[in-house]
Amino acid sequence: MSLELGQSAEDAAILDMETEPSGEQSLKRIFRNTLETIESSKGQIFEIYESTKDEVETSRKNLEEIKQQAEKTIELVDTLTKQEQLEKQKLVQVSSNFADYSEDRIRACYESVKNVQVQLGIAREKEYDLRRQRDKLELRLRRLQKTLVNAERLAMRIGSVLGYLTSQISDVVSQMELISKNKFLGAQIIKAQEEERHRVSREIHDGPAQDLANLIFQSSICERLIDVKPEEAKEGLQELRRQIRGCLTDVRQIIFDMRPMSLDDLGLVPAIRQLLLKLRERGVLEASFQVDGRERPLEKHVEVSVFRIIQEAVNNVHRHAGVNKAKVRMLFTESHLSVLIVDEGQGFDMEEVEARRQESEGNGHFGMLGMDERAQIIGAELTVVSAPGKGTRVHLKYPYPELQRPNTGANA
Repeated sequence: MSLELGQSAEDAAILDMETEPSGEQSLKRIFRNTLETIESSKGQIFEIYESTKDEVETSRKNLEEIKQQAEKTIELVDTLTKQEQLEKQKLVQVSSNFADYSEDRIRACYESVKNVQVQLGIAREKEYDLRRQRDKLELRLRRLQKTLVNAERLAMRIGSVLGYLTSQISDVVSQMELISKNKFLGAQIIKAQEEERHRVSREIHDGPAQDLANLIFQSSICERLIDVKPEEAKEGLQELRRQIRGCLTDVRQIIFDMRPMSLDDLGLVPAIRQLLLKLRERGVLEASFQVDGRERPLEKHVEVSVFRIIQEAVNNVHRHAGVNKAKVRMLFTESHLSVLIVDEGQGFDMEEVEARRQESEGNGHFGMLGMDERAQIIGAELTVVSAPGKGTRVHLKYPYPELQRPNTGANA
């Protein structure tokens, strides 16, 4: 990538890191489409299973009905067969004694035998048809039952396989998103570092550097006045001392903003108390501070991370909450340190902020990202809860290292 005039190598690196490779986007899209296809196929398989199951139940009912009809028809055939035999016997008897019976009686016997035979033929045809339907349904039912068993096994196996694949692909996508987030966060950290250096250099240039230049000029004037006007030189030295004290105060403030000395000298709680006191003295924010439980020492990098998270949280109250009051509470328990920062300001829509952060690649929202990153580094859990008009709650939970369970990547 060619650099434009005045563009630094760091800026070019940041631009490269902020631009997500199209291949990575395509891979994410493929994974997501695969997951959607897997879920769709899984649903179709279970639909086939349920459909086959319903068809089996319907076939069973139809087979039961046909069996009942077949039994009734067989009984009717047996009855008509017996009746046919009786009618034939009557006809034989009448035919043997032809002279003893009238023509109408003989004709009636013939008609009776014929009617019974017609009914018997119809019943036998129905019996044959019902037997054929029963056999077909029994064969179909056996096939459906076999298909149902196979479908059930297939659905269970595919369900297990799909569940495993879904879990694995989801893990891959999550890891890719985490890598992308870390890459993006790294770029933002570089930006923040450069902005912080620029801010410190500007403050030193506009503050102590200008004051020192002025002090040098005033000291040279006092040097010239010592022999000529001692009293005026004395007043000048007094003013010079006053300005030196002011310059020293500005330098100490810059040092405190970069890293409070009280954090190394006195510990976490006094450093936070000093931070909130300075914010109050400068008219920036009035924050109450409460410490509960028995304070215990923490590792230096943990103290720095906790301090910076609290510092960023109270600065966010000043910048975004629309109020000048907040509450800070620290609770030392036997297992963890809990920190709560609460304000009753205007709050914000967390989903909207997250969507806007992703659309704008995080511009203006590095504070929350930085807080979350610091919490992850020390193995803490950071929770931010907010809603429009309902203020904001920032909760940090840091489990003590000796009580943390072995972890392969998730936060404690």
